[in-house]
Amino acid sequence: MFDALLRMQLGPIVERLAEMETQLEDLYRRAESFCRIGICQQVDAASNTCKVSHGDLLTPAIRFFNPSAGAQTETRIPTVGEQCLLLNYGGGEGGVQSVALFGLNSDRFPPVSSVATLTRRRHQDGTQSDYDDASHTFNWVNGPTTVSGSREQVDIKVGAASLSLNAQSITLQIGGTSLLLDAGGAHFSGPVVDHQGRVISPR
Repeated sequence: MFDALLRMQLGPIVERLAEMETQLEDLYRRAESFCRIGICQQVDAASNTCKVSHGDLLTPAIRFFNPSAGAQTETRIPTVGEQCLLLNYGGGEGGVQSVALFGLNSDRFPPVSSVATLTRRRHQDGTQSDYDDASHTFNWVNGPTTVSGSREQVDIKVGAASLSLNAQSITLQIGGTSLLLDAGGAHFSGPVVDHQGRVISPR
């Protein structure tokens, strides 16, 4: 009789403990799926969505973060194979309430700079721009065209032609021909100086 009374008194408590255990297991499961590392598998640039794999699972088409999306906006489409942080803000299992935060380097896409003061951007066609806060220098490279600048001087090179600007002078160089502008005047150097069709220097 005592056992029956005890079971009757403890029954609701045992049932409540079982409910709490189920709720805790659900919370643990949701917490584990809230934030995961994923890899981009498919991109739809038109809708600004992508599909991301994480483990054996694949999300549906979800949104991804951009550098900014307000009055000032910038779009950067992720690359298939790029690593991301997958945020499941809804805590569900379907992945519908997930967003992808790209920008994690990997073996496939390593960092392009290991210098703390150097900010560098490299495009897939090889075009590259960077700025070094320590030396105050800017560089831009696009095939045969390069632009290098600092607080003291700017150099521009397009194939065989180059242009140099500093606080005291401007120099334009094309092969063996150059034009220097400074406080003293204009200085030509080259095999021929032609002024309106008239050669004014010996060949």
